[in-house]
Amino acid sequence: MKTKILSIIFILITISSISAKEVLVVGTYDSFSAEWGPGPVIETEFEKNCNCDVQYVSTSQAGTLANEIFLKDKDVILGVEMHEFDYKSENWNIYDYGYFSFIYNEETLKDIPNSFEELINHKNLKIVVQDPRTSPVGLGLLRWMKLTHPDNFPSILKKFNNNVLTYTPGWSEAYGIFLEGKADLVLSYSTSPFYHQEYEDEYKYKAIEFTDGHLVTKEIVYVRPDSEKQNLGKEFIEFMMRDNIQKIIAEMNIMYPARENDNNIPDRMRKLKKPKEIKYDNFLEAEPLIKIWLEVASS
Repeated sequence: MKTKILSIIFILITISSISAKEVLVVGTYDSFSAEWGPGPVIETEFEKNCNCDVQYVSTSQAGTLANEIFLKDKDVILGVEMHEFDYKSENWNIYDYGYFSFIYNEETLKDIPNSFEELINHKNLKIVVQDPRTSPVGLGLLRWMKLTHPDNFPSILKKFNNNVLTYTPGWSEAYGIFLEGKADLVLSYSTSPFYHQEYEDEYKYKAIEFTDGHLVTKEIVYVRPDSEKQNLGKEFIEFMMRDNIQKIIAEMNIMYPARENDNNIPDRMRKLKKPKEIKYDNFLEAEPLIKIWLEVASS
């Protein structure tokens, strides 16, 4: 009898302990929360330091991270592109960054375009790009082209569109088409070759360095102002800036860590050449750029 009573007490204590855990709901993109992404590792490490349960809610289209429908009932949003963040939240951090770039296979493409002008005049070039309405990468391309060609952006975009094989909803679909050998170029990040080098020991994939310069992109994690878990959310976003977590992000999210130092950047990533960054002061709103793109893509 005594043993049974003790067992019941133990079960009740265990249930009470589990129910007492705070749940932190984190909205993010699916490649971050996937089992091969950094999300699960970060979740496990953070839960070691808190009496909490981190729960990811993911979307396959990172562009929807700023959508009001997706934001509902989330405590933390992870992965908002810097141009789409409203900066009204008090608690936020930039956790990684990268440069938009075109990736190619050096074994199959020999005549490499080194600028947008060379790219649009390159005959028989097949490019796979993300839809700017649903992908921050696709939208980043429009901003990149607008900054390098402010006066003739529509005409440059029209010529570029002639070489586009297809527009995909997100990054994963586009990169998959490229890896299948169906496209010569894919819009991605200059750090993408690191993945192939680090995990496949494959060095044939390269990032093109444009003489025009490249647009930098930074990803933001923030606590929703209407969340009831402000303190826990703040702990989470600060946790992401620790050296060991920044290294995990670099290794598994294939981007440069925001607080970059010798301890948190992988050797092969360090050896990648960083492209020339475009400097600019004017903010480019998404809507006018997408409107022009729609006119071009549908013509």
